[in-house]
Amino acid sequence: MGKVDRKWSEQESLDQSRTLNLTLDPTKNNGQPLPAVMISRTIQAIVRRCPRLAITLCFAHCQCRLSPVAALETETFPGVTRLILYVGKKDPEDIPINDREVKTCQPNARFWRPFVNGMTFPDCTSLEIRHYWATTPPCDANLDLMKQFPARDIYSRNALAGRGSYGRQALFTESIGSPDGLRKFESITLECPPEINSPLLMQLLGNPNAVASNLTSLELRFCNLSYETYSLLLYHAPPNIRRLVLLCCYKQDVRYREADPEEIPHLCPLVRKFSRNLVHLEYGASTVCRELFLDEVEMHALEHNGIETGLGTDGGAGDKDFAKLDGHAIRETVQDCRKQKRMKCRNDRVKQAMDAAKSSASSESISRSLFGGNNASTANQNAAKAQRDTEALLDEEEGRRTRLVEGSKTPWFRRIVAYRGLCNPTDTWEEIQIAAEMEEKGIEWVLASKSTLSLGVFFIHV
Repeated sequence: MGKVDRKWSEQESLDQSRTLNLTLDPTKNNGQPLPAVMISRTIQAIVRRCPRLAITLCFAHCQCRLSPVAALETETFPGVTRLILYVGKKDPEDIPINDREVKTCQPNARFWRPFVNGMTFPDCTSLEIRHYWATTPPCDANLDLMKQFPARDIYSRNALAGRGSYGRQALFTESIGSPDGLRKFESITLECPPEINSPLLMQLLGNPNAVASNLTSLELRFCNLSYETYSLLLYHAPPNIRRLVLLCCYKQDVRYREADPEEIPHLCPLVRKFSRNLVHLEYGASTVCRELFLDEVEMHALEHNGIETGLGTDGGAGDKDFAKLDGHAIRETVQDCRKQKRMKCRNDRVKQAMDAAKSSASSESISRSLFGGNNASTANQNAAKAQRDTEALLDEEEGRRTRLVEGSKTPWFRRIVAYRGLCNPTDTWEEIQIAAEMEEKGIEWVLASKSTLSLGVFFIHV
């Protein structure tokens, strides 16, 4: 705060302060719940003294149905720019939760209203809710991807089959209310929250009147969401997202065995298209395939040239014929196909610009002909100028993309985890590795299969 030999007054110290990390823990209060009104008044007093203070408010060892969480909607917490909730048991080994907690921890809109209504936390830009940990986990802690969460599984099966009075009464009729606060959020992290499901999430992120247009980071870890919801999320995600984490519940694909397989959306092509502009991507699903990297045109080119690719025998595990893969032919074919697509796209844009310039010149042909102007010559000149300008613009776009990836302060990263292996029995990890190696330079890819980790199946591409 300046010179060490200077004596700072209390007010000067407050004026120089910029951040405040405030952690509230009921276990430090003899286990008694903390009144929300007392917390609100304390924070309001701090903000009056330090109006430019950015407050990180953290609730540890919380319970959903008890104060202060249950009473947040009735109070106002100004100056809180980041809100963190650790809702769970003191010992994470006690998870999965018992039957008593299953009845109380269910999807409900009331839990989310104070976080998204824009009035309870008017200055909040970052929301983090972790329903697995009671407090900050160790630095090296990690959730078991194969862990089952009974509360979500029981509810999901009933919702899928249309059974249960709760699923029909509260699931589709209970409203979040006005989610105006979503417009201010820049970061949202949700981990194992039983208070949310697909319809509630679509009320939040799928509301056309309250799009989270400033959201740059979205993490959904082991949420009670269907694959259809993930597909809609990839289609209609806020435009500025640069960090995306989608870790599906492993148990989730079990309930889909009773459903029509054709109804399950194939997310690999959607992830490929959506991840192009992401700086950070973590994607965990039941299965993955080469469509994470190759589109239909590129796969058709391989088939048209007679290049064998489907040489797997058991979902990529224990393959014997993968040595027959002609990696050189695959690379040459795909890279040539991509080059042709880039040239076609480039030529189409140049042609559109030239046609627009000629059309603009022809619209003035009548007025120019009155003065004896050469309309054909003018149209050709305009078209030539449009061609040069468009080609220069395309070159700049390509250079800008390269500088964006390679010059980023935060290295671009993708981690793909397949819990059950590959989408098709004929796929091979070797083919996916070849496809990953042809991705953009400067982007690190990590691919792993949960079902084959013991075999050391890891593919890393930089």
